[in-house]
Amino acid sequence: MKKLLLLLLNLLVFTGFIYAQGIVRGKVTDDIGEPVVGATLVLKSSPTTGTITDFDGNYTFKIPDSTSQVIVISYISFQKQEIPVKVTNGQVLIKNIVLKSATQDIGEVEIVAKVSRERDGYMEKMKMNSASSVDYISTETIKKTGDSYVVAAVARVSGVSTTSNGFITVRGIGDRYVKTTLNGSMIPTLDPFTNNFRLDLFPTSLIDNVSLLKTARPDIPGDWSGAYINVLTKDYPDQLSVNVETSFGYNTNSTFKDVLTSQKSSTDWLGYDNSFRDIDHDSYISVIASPTQYQQMVALGLGNYFSTLGVTSSWLPGSDAGETYFKLGLVQLGLLGPALFNDPTAVAAAKDEFISGQYSNQAYTSINTPGVTSSQKLPNNWNTSYTKAPIDFSQSFSIGNQIELFGKPLGFIGGFRYANSYRYDDNSVSNRAYVDVNGNSGVEIAAVQKAAVESNGWSALANLAYKLNSNNSISLLFMPNFLGVNKVRDISDQGTSQSYNQSLTKSQFYEQRKQLIYQLKTEHFIPKFKAKWEWNGSYTTGKSSAPDFKSLTYFEDQGQYLIDIKESDTHRYYRYLDENMVDASTAIEIPIFTKPAVTRKIKVGGGYQKNDRLSEQYDYKVIYNGGGDLIIDNNDIDSYFDLNEFGFYTDSSGLVTIDKYYEEPRNPANNTIGYSEVISGFVMSDYAVSPVLRFAGGLRIENAVIFTDVKKYDELGYEANDPRRQFPGEIFTVNPGSIKELSFLPSLSVIYKIDESEKSPITARLNYSRTVARPGIRELSDAVVFDYEVQDFIFGNSNLKTVSIDNYDARLEYYFNNGDNFSISPFFKNFTNHIELVNTNQGFTWQNVDKSTVRGIELEGRKKISKNFDFLGNVTLVKSQTEFVLYRLEVQDGLKNYVPIDTTERTMFGQAPFVVNGIINYTSDSIGLSIALSYNIQGKKLVFTSTDGTPDIFEMPRHNLDLKISKKLGKHFNVSLKVQNILDESTRRSYIYDNDDTLDYDRYTYGTTYTLGFSYKL
Repeated sequence: MKKLLLLLLNLLVFTGFIYAQGIVRGKVTDDIGEPVVGATLVLKSSPTTGTITDFDGNYTFKIPDSTSQVIVISYISFQKQEIPVKVTNGQVLIKNIVLKSATQDIGEVEIVAKVSRERDGYMEKMKMNSASSVDYISTETIKKTGDSYVVAAVARVSGVSTTSNGFITVRGIGDRYVKTTLNGSMIPTLDPFTNNFRLDLFPTSLIDNVSLLKTARPDIPGDWSGAYINVLTKDYPDQLSVNVETSFGYNTNSTFKDVLTSQKSSTDWLGYDNSFRDIDHDSYISVIASPTQYQQMVALGLGNYFSTLGVTSSWLPGSDAGETYFKLGLVQLGLLGPALFNDPTAVAAAKDEFISGQYSNQAYTSINTPGVTSSQKLPNNWNTSYTKAPIDFSQSFSIGNQIELFGKPLGFIGGFRYANSYRYDDNSVSNRAYVDVNGNSGVEIAAVQKAAVESNGWSALANLAYKLNSNNSISLLFMPNFLGVNKVRDISDQGTSQSYNQSLTKSQFYEQRKQLIYQLKTEHFIPKFKAKWEWNGSYTTGKSSAPDFKSLTYFEDQGQYLIDIKESDTHRYYRYLDENMVDASTAIEIPIFTKPAVTRKIKVGGGYQKNDRLSEQYDYKVIYNGGGDLIIDNNDIDSYFDLNEFGFYTDSSGLVTIDKYYEEPRNPANNTIGYSEVISGFVMSDYAVSPVLRFAGGLRIENAVIFTDVKKYDELGYEANDPRRQFPGEIFTVNPGSIKELSFLPSLSVIYKIDESEKSPITARLNYSRTVARPGIRELSDAVVFDYEVQDFIFGNSNLKTVSIDNYDARLEYYFNNGDNFSISPFFKNFTNHIELVNTNQGFTWQNVDKSTVRGIELEGRKKISKNFDFLGNVTLVKSQTEFVLYRLEVQDGLKNYVPIDTTERTMFGQAPFVVNGIINYTSDSIGLSIALSYNIQGKKLVFTSTDGTPDIFEMPRHNLDLKISKKLGKHFNVSLKVQNILDESTRRSYIYDNDDTLDYDRYTYGTTYTLGFSYKL
């Protein structure tokens, strides 16, 4: 075994040095960037020695010795080319070849190193040749800006802005209209309140690029409008590549300072909780605060006796039958003589002895011992504490190569990244406005808070690609992602309570997200038809857990701390979300009426997506039984919630009771199921009438089924509006949500090359597409969930309709000889049944809006200022309008009724009126120095709409300025300094009143971060 491991290690790391001959690798394309399949490459000195390109235009050529050789490349309708090469033993030489049409003058042959997918040049070529409007950010640019996660990197792209909770919007359109994929396949959201997943799960060190498609095509899903984002993971290199990066970060607000924290598990640093915060909910037994007479008799050993009488459940106290059964029990206990059964005086004395004596206490203790034991299993960790925040740290490593296995090329890459960080604001604010029944406005909560965020996570990547032969290949990918975030807040609300000086809240929220992504891809070339056939399959298991989210509210009055039973909320929430997704697709692409230098092909295919979702939540509320003192002496939270306080207690009258205990209602609506299933098919064509005029488009058909319901109600077959769907004490009847529909989604693009020169083309694009935005499973579910971010309840809307969008886009692209470029892109979108998140008198929910429009323009460019300086920038201006109907939510017999109040016009939910990005780069290859200064700002955008009269809430503009300096040290080493959030501006969400006055809904200032990085690259 030891010898085998040594052999494998040598095979992976040193394969580039064990061959007795050199290797030339590369890609053959035509002058519009399309791969040339089946091109022949031979040695001029030995025409029998050669190879052909595969379906991606790639080739591998072994050179038998170290002498100078000439490779001859030929293909029908293209001019033959000859390339001189010389390789030493074991060397891997990368040569890309561009073939010219036979009708063109070949001129000079330009041979360049391989353009990898992580470079701007590759992405710019893809953007230039795409039939649709595409924007991107590559690893090359990401390394300049120093962004660690995809969510920050994507914010540099034209029209993109981020939200305060880690999601993105594009062209001012909310994140629910953005579709994100990994290598072209969907993965679960892992979020209880949105349709899109958070891009903070993916480190930039494991990706090559991120592309944003802004105009729809038939060969991609049609459930989006803002952008279709594809995160492309790292591809294996053509030769041995090793990358090691280490960084240390200092934050001005947190590092080496005392920051707020909570009790943590021993594995928090690995991005997950090892069940320290969790409990076994199935084994939990609730306290029975007021046992029935029957329960008391059973606890005293009379269960079999009453069973012989036919009594197996509780009786009605005070009824004739109940009185008889109770007296019979008193007789069996020896408290009432049989002859005195109908003697009122004797019966009253027996009852009094039972109730006030040992029998009642014995029964109460016997009944509630399991409940007390369960309550004492929940730990005493209500209090927060402080810790010294360590330095931020990240470590990444990757290795890749291409070797031969059984005489066929095998490419592989493996990568890993770990990172942690602390952020802290000791003077954050949180306010809540209100409007009373008379229309008078005020502030319900005016709080200052200490807020800490600790993040730990790691991601890995394993990618294998094996070429079975020149016409068939297969690739496998596995990517695990773990992220744990611990958020702790101490909140002080002064002046809004009518009874106390201040209310105090301690809030602890830990969320862990785990994804295991498996992807399979096969590619085939059918020589007879020159057709490319592709299969893609992806399976993802995902789990998001928020175990033991604690919220404790108590009060301070003239130096005394206390619990107010009527006003204090003391809850422990547990939330679990399991999502499994299958995404499979196939497509075949066939060239038609082929002609050099133009694209003519048709493509047909189909796909299947299935997302299964299980959501569970538990709410353990502390019940204060009044048996103990509600004063918290010296604000000693730890002593007040000592586990002994959750035990039995004998009051002044001698009765046994319980001071504090947990109550979990076991509401069936807290356990919901759901699934979405989409079967699709498409046909499209990409046809160039001439080298300057090109049409692309087709039709996509999607059959979608979405369903969600309470698991128990679904199993029992309850119909909608069945009264049994309303749990006692709950406001709403929880109905099932479902959508079944067939969508026809056409699209058309027209591309005209105003100037078709190779180095400085000018291209105009016109696009139309019809897309949809279906309600998510969570949006359709009527179940109520408490949310940490908004500190309020959120419930779905089972009557939501699918959004339909007509998209109109145009783009004019200029490319200049010196590498500069500029584009201008006007767009217009018309929404029917637009979905918005609104604030009602019962909490937050989603509702449809009949008509909404978005119009805007994007300006983007790259300018080389001098030899060493260049500038990249983009500006997006957007104007949206929606005709919004204000509703008052009324509930009658558990059924929701939205009563229209007024109609108003305003901007769309999630829309930012402008987005500005800019990057200035300085690069000096002679001294190995690069400097990048990047800037971002977005206009205020609506994040919470209101139907209860309170003002709408907007995320406010924030100037964000970052700097990165990088210096090469020799051939393989690099050192860098990154400064993030230089201006240290706050992240703010604010109420905006009619007179333009503002009140911060919340505000966080997390300081400036300085990161020192070291890297090694082979």
